Amino acid sequence: MLYVLFLVIAIAYNLKKFRKERPAFLASLVEAKNASHRVMILGHHFYVFIFEGFLAFIVAHLISERAMAIGIVGLGAVYLCLLFSGFFIYQFFIRYVERHTQLELYDSFKGHLVKELRVNFAMVMLPILVYAILNWLFQDGVYDEWGSLWFIGLLFNIIFVSVLTIFCTVIIMLRLIPNREIIEPEYLEIIGHRLQQVGQPNMRIRWIETDIKNAFVVGLKLLSFSNQTMFVGRALRTTLTLAEFDAVIAHELAHVANRHIHKRVIDLMKNFISIIVGLGIIMLVVFGVSFLYWGEDAYLHAGLTTAWVVTLCLAWFVFNYSLLFDTLRSHEFEADAYAVMVLGADLEAFKSALSKLTTQEELPEYLARKTRRTGEKGPVSKWLARTFSTHPELASRISFLEHKLAAKLPFNYYVSTPQRLKHWLGHLLDWRISMPLAASFLVTLGWVVWTLKTGTETIAFVNEATADEIIRNRSITEMINDRPQLVGPTLMYYVVKKRDERLINHFLAAGAYKGKTLMYLSTLKDYNLLEKYYSRYHTELSDDDYFLVLRKTAQLNFTEGYRLLVNARRFEDLDPSYKETVSRLYQSGRTRAPASTKR
Repeated sequence: MLYVLFLVIAIAYNLKKFRKERPAFLASLVEAKNASHRVMILGHHFYVFIFEGFLAFIVAHLISERAMAIGIVGLGAVYLCLLFSGFFIYQFFIRYVERHTQLELYDSFKGHLVKELRVNFAMVMLPILVYAILNWLFQDGVYDEWGSLWFIGLLFNIIFVSVLTIFCTVIIMLRLIPNREIIEPEYLEIIGHRLQQVGQPNMRIRWIETDIKNAFVVGLKLLSFSNQTMFVGRALRTTLTLAEFDAVIAHELAHVANRHIHKRVIDLMKNFISIIVGLGIIMLVVFGVSFLYWGEDAYLHAGLTTAWVVTLCLAWFVFNYSLLFDTLRSHEFEADAYAVMVLGADLEAFKSALSKLTTQEELPEYLARKTRRTGEKGPVSKWLARTFSTHPELASRISFLEHKLAAKLPFNYYVSTPQRLKHWLGHLLDWRISMPLAASFLVTLGWVVWTLKTGTETIAFVNEATADEIIRNRSITEMINDRPQLVGPTLMYYVVKKRDERLINHFLAAGAYKGKTLMYLSTLKDYNLLEKYYSRYHTELSDDDYFLVLRKTAQLNFTEGYRLLVNARRFEDLDPSYKETVSRLYQSGRTRAPASTKR
């Protein structure tokens, strides 16, 4: 019901918006230069309607009880359902527009929309859906079949699913995209010559029967098997000269000659491994630093630590994908140079072709006004568009190609982001920087060694000395709240382990932390001792101290101590998140069987 309500709201919003701009919208259709412009206006209006309906569905889903229970395949299916149902509703709108403009719009719009949907679905959503479905089919048995080597099994699964996705996508594309065989002799001659150059005389080449301004190669070549297919948009035939068309074909086949499709699968694998390893290192380092800095109080700062982990993991994720897209853009630079420097495509024709294919098609005045209204992209939008784009900007492609030719650089010359980082880090080897860094490292290392040595000696003294010797040692009193080691409990822990009430009372009177002392008493699992000191000092405990003691009893499954603290009056005033944490910890401890239990 919630989903229907939000979809109705989206439709009502669109109706209200149309009533406001109705005269301008109808006038734009009547005044449009040609049928293509009318279809563009209707298409823009239709996709805005679908997007707002899809957005309404997502909002309804997020606020429902089953939020986030849907995956990529589910979202894709929902979007397709909205497209079909939305087109059914939109037919009534087009009939309304036809009556008020006296124009025939339905047939041309329907034909355009069906072709556009087939092409866009095949190029954008199809590979994602095929990969998601295949991954869902084959991934379930990975953990059972590979056992402790599940990570290796997962990598093999990703390779297998990726290869199978590429293979299946080609087969479906040939049926889904409106295409036909190339029979024009002038184009066959150009394509045949380029295919001979790259050693692929039998590659399948098809026209895409829509006005898409693009050409692309899909499929794999493994040993003697090949299902590679080049799709060429009809706009290349109608927009480009033969020389420009030849340069574009040379560029696309340069991708084939340099095995860029295969390299992308490998790059995806490297990206996956890098992300997994990096996330593990980030969590290890952040949690390690948290325990190193806060010690036993680290649990009180779990929220801040988690925020740091999430932020750094997201940054690492974004950084890795920026590297992946940087690699994809390097393939375009490489294909540009290979087409001109190796295959012999005409430089001027190639530059002209790129300019024509990247120039935006003339928009109807109605859409042009809407575009101007949105204004220029902000710096963040520009950075995102530049960083996560598979193709470089036109100016950079042309300038980099000319630079390679002028400097006589190899066609695959490219300074990647990791290489730039390596070059920047190379400055650290300069003696003016490396010497201070090395000196700081040695000083830090010396301090760590000295701290570990003196801490070990102090712990040994407390463990072996008598109560009188410990009390007479003033340095022990001064260090009682310090950690003798870099990590771990304070010195009071080793005093408490001796179970000597005289010692405990002496150091509590000398300023030992009450909360930490009670926490250390919990580790002894001595109810009488814990109850005695808790009843004496419970009014001096802060909420954080009380939580840490309670948490320790739950963690150790010290039932008597846990009940003592839970039945205390202040438990009712404890933060709900703290209550949930200790309850979950205690329950998990009760479900674990003792090591000595035989099953």
